[in-house]
Amino acid sequence: MFDFLYNFIILGALFLIYSFIGWMIEVIYTLIEKKKFVNRGFLIGPLVPIWGTGAVLITIILRPDDSLFNLVISSAFIGTFLEYVVNYLMEKMFKVRWWDYSSLPFNINGRVWLGSSCFFGLGGLLIVKIMNPLFFRFFSIINDFVFSIIIMVLLLFVLTDFCISFNIINKLKISVDSVRKDYTEEISKKVKAILMNKSMWFKRLLNAFPNVKFSFKAKK
Repeated sequence: MFDFLYNFIILGALFLIYSFIGWMIEVIYTLIEKKKFVNRGFLIGPLVPIWGTGAVLITIILRPDDSLFNLVISSAFIGTFLEYVVNYLMEKMFKVRWWDYSSLPFNINGRVWLGSSCFFGLGGLLIVKIMNPLFFRFFSIINDFVFSIIIMVLLLFVLTDFCISFNIINKLKISVDSVRKDYTEEISKKVKAILMNKSMWFKRLLNAFPNVKFSFKAKK
């Protein structure tokens, strides 16, 4: 029982670490591209959960002694599948396309594209072969009880953040519904401008996802 709980704590720690690393990568990329700091991701805190979730899945499914080819291909598939599912579910739940690769070549329904799949493949190789072994060695030198308490407290904070952020996103959906019209790209931009002025939390989300697209139903 203890081993199961401790393994859960280890996976929780990896989730937190890789979610933070993903947040840093996205912030740095945006800083280079936009020349300004943008708090990326859905959460208020400095975490992008899809990165952490992908890293945990790769850790559970793949093994260090797998061939390099298998690690790259499997990581690419896991990351691409996860990104597609999250994009699809978030759009269905909130009627918002948070990111869209339609303008890029070799994309699938605008939800995933070849470039990100290649990045997932190489990232998975780095996770399994280099980063995880380093983190596991670091975890082993920390007192198990102290380590478990720290991770559980941090996960509780993340859960609280998720609940608050989910509520904000749901309110964003309600606000979009209140100004919904026949869809055109121009109207979508006008709706975004309206929402930017409604709430600082809406503004943070819309800045974090500048290419967001709202799903409108035609008026009957």
